[in-house]
Amino acid sequence: MNKLLGQIKKLKLRDIRPLFLLVIMFIPGKIYKMINRDVWVITEYENNARDNGYWLFKYIREHDPNRKVFYPINLECSDFERIKPLGNYIKFGGVKHYLLFWGCNKFIGTTKYYGFPYGRICEDLVQWNFHGFKNVFLNHGVARGYSSIVDGRETNYDMIVTMSEKEKEIMLAENYQVADRIKVIGFCRCDTLKSHDGKKNKILVMPTWRNWLDFRLEVDPDKKREVTDKFLESTYYKRFFSLINSEELISFLESNDLELILYLHNYAQIYSQYFHSTSDRITIAFQKDYFIQDLLRETSLLITDYSSVNYDFCYMKKPMIYYQFDQAEFTEKQYSESKYFTYEEDGFGPVTENEQDLLREMQKAYSANWQVDKKYLDRIDDFFEFFDEHNCERNYKEILNL
Repeated sequence: MNKLLGQIKKLKLRDIRPLFLLVIMFIPGKIYKMINRDVWVITEYENNARDNGYWLFKYIREHDPNRKVFYPINLECSDFERIKPLGNYIKFGGVKHYLLFWGCNKFIGTTKYYGFPYGRICEDLVQWNFHGFKNVFLNHGVARGYSSIVDGRETNYDMIVTMSEKEKEIMLAENYQVADRIKVIGFCRCDTLKSHDGKKNKILVMPTWRNWLDFRLEVDPDKKREVTDKFLESTYYKRFFSLINSEELISFLESNDLELILYLHNYAQIYSQYFHSTSDRITIAFQKDYFIQDLLRETSLLITDYSSVNYDFCYMKKPMIYYQFDQAEFTEKQYSESKYFTYEEDGFGPVTENEQDLLREMQKAYSANWQVDKKYLDRIDDFFEFFDEHNCERNYKEILNL
């Protein structure tokens, strides 16, 4: 009751419409559920169809087209063009999205709550067990230690997908999860990575976001400007801006006929406009123009910091380098390592903390003809449970059995 009162006090004007829709669609949703058995909703973000949710939805529409499965998405976004040919899409945040929140049997998402018709309120309803569907978490990253996204005390998942027994161990030991909920069956998106193109002239720089430099949910224009100014003064911005304008890097790219792509995390994409390079061999990638799986397949070397994209890349057994210039700050403010996974002992590539060391490791990877060092290859083989193209199939069967 105290939690409910606390949430009521937090209500803002913008919450009224979604709250109204949730209330008025409750009874129609329950009637819909009695008439339509075993309806599934698969989601990612409002404007996204590119992660595990998209690939599972595509698999189901192609292999079991009669199943009642729906994908909410913004019908105006660029990713809608991927969903449109598959059919069974609904407007994200539309009336049917609210109807299916009450009327579906399985809600299958890649995020903690962003796939719900109105995340802030729906998240509480699910945590309070006031929803009525099986809540499946397809996952979008890998827990290396504690994460509120998979904290059993703060979430209410009936099934969680992982790609490794190591991650399952971490979820049990650090995140208060229950063993029966965790299925080590691989990520759906990895099905497209096994047969990679492996072009020899492309380097991908793909850092994760920083939650202390994020204003996506901020509505106050003054605060948005304040956070933007903070971003432009941040170590994150300065280090990556310095890298893409490094004379040594540009010379390395030119002398070896290479190109480099900087692709910021989805949450940081809004900052892409502030990056530019003096070299035409360096591209700043905007999400609407690039598909991550295509980039990963076509890339010979990945440079990241703490992003779980390193797991997807190493699934293809290609070399990567960690560039961790702000370890202390990131550990304090966002995610920390645990005894179960450290980058030095368990990571899939060398760890660098400054630009000079990073450039040296890049040159070493090129000299080795983009071959993974045996030390890291052994770690990759030990970490992953599967190296095949049947992740969607395994996910589908587990959800059917739920």
